[in-house]
Amino acid sequence: MQTNWQELLITSSSGVNNIIDLVKYPVITEKTYVALFKNSQYTFDVDLRLTKSQIKKIFETLFKVNVLSVNTHIPPRQKIRVGLAQGYRPRYKRAIITLKAGQSINYSSFLKGQNEN
Repeated sequence: MQTNWQELLITSSSGVNNIIDLVKYPVITEKTYVALFKNSQYTFDVDLRLTKSQIKKIFETLFKVNVLSVNTHIPPRQKIRVGLAQGYRPRYKRAIITLKAGQSINYSSFLKGQNEN
């Protein structure tokens, strides 16, 4: 029996909008810009349950690129406080995707797909 998130990865029965929900957003910092221009590496926050092979399949399907490698890590949770109430930020997995030389991912098309939901 497959769980709900595994069913979303089957592209024949679900649309692109369901798959793109598993990729939360791109991480845009000075460090990721250096990795982008030196090594053609893109950094995204993705669903915590995804494996490296699933992440690779999603990016190759959505953005039509050749992924050479996928590195992942789960950053420690950060505490947040609103007045007297305190809690933690939601957990996520950060994926660093290395693309074949000469290929790129257009962030504007990614963000456009997120806003259509």
